[in-house]
Amino acid sequence: MKVRTKERLRDFFGGFVSPDAPAKNEPGPYVPAGQEWDDLFNTITDMITVHDKDFNIIYANKSADTMLGLPPLNVSKAKCFEYYHGGECPPEGCPGRTCLRTGKSASVEMFEPHLKMYIEIQAIPRFDRHGGILGVIHIVRDITKRKLIEEELDIHRNHLEWLVRERTTEISAVNERLQREIAERKRAEMEKEWLIRELEDAFSNLKTLSGLLPICAWCKKIRDDGGYWKQVEAYIAEHSNAEFTHGICPDCAEKLKEDLHLPKG
Repeated sequence: MKVRTKERLRDFFGGFVSPDAPAKNEPGPYVPAGQEWDDLFNTITDMITVHDKDFNIIYANKSADTMLGLPPLNVSKAKCFEYYHGGECPPEGCPGRTCLRTGKSASVEMFEPHLKMYIEIQAIPRFDRHGGILGVIHIVRDITKRKLIEEELDIHRNHLEWLVRERTTEISAVNERLQREIAERKRAEMEKEWLIRELEDAFSNLKTLSGLLPICAWCKKIRDDGGYWKQVEAYIAEHSNAEFTHGICPDCAEKLKEDLHLPKG
């Protein structure tokens, strides 16, 4: 659909173009003529459509016309939600509906199954000269490539995070095993030290007899290092850990009976 006059341009874009703007040959801001507006909007690759308050598309640039397959807008009505979303009413979260309700711009990113692409939608309110809302300017950009790149990056990031988690788990397991080995070695060292102390204590208490012992050939007493003669059991008890119990051997028992004049047997 083509815009040929400044008045129709004013109707489409409302407060975005002043109805009192000077002509091209008059001093003041430059306003493109109708054909120039057509050429300008048709060079934009984003889909741009202008909607009234009832969600009817009343203007579309070439990109939108081609992508949406719009009918002649000066002949039939085309509901935006039907051509953009393939539905019978505005979808949940529709930025155009939000824009009409609040009078403020709204935007959203989404995957649109009807168009089979990821899109970014921007809805900008259109006002009349009294500040009333006429409708919205609807700008839709194909962001499929960007989203696919983001998804690819997410896949790689998730893979890297998985690798980090796996490596961290392996390192943690190795660290725990090393800690257990260190603890076992410390325990073995402590046991070893305890055994060494036990052996040292045992050796310190061990007494041995060695060398030549001066012993009386008659009474069997033993002379110690101080020159004193001691009973055999007393000397051995002092120089070893042996203890004595006293009894009498059979030969001595028979001799004792003879000395006491006791009957033998």
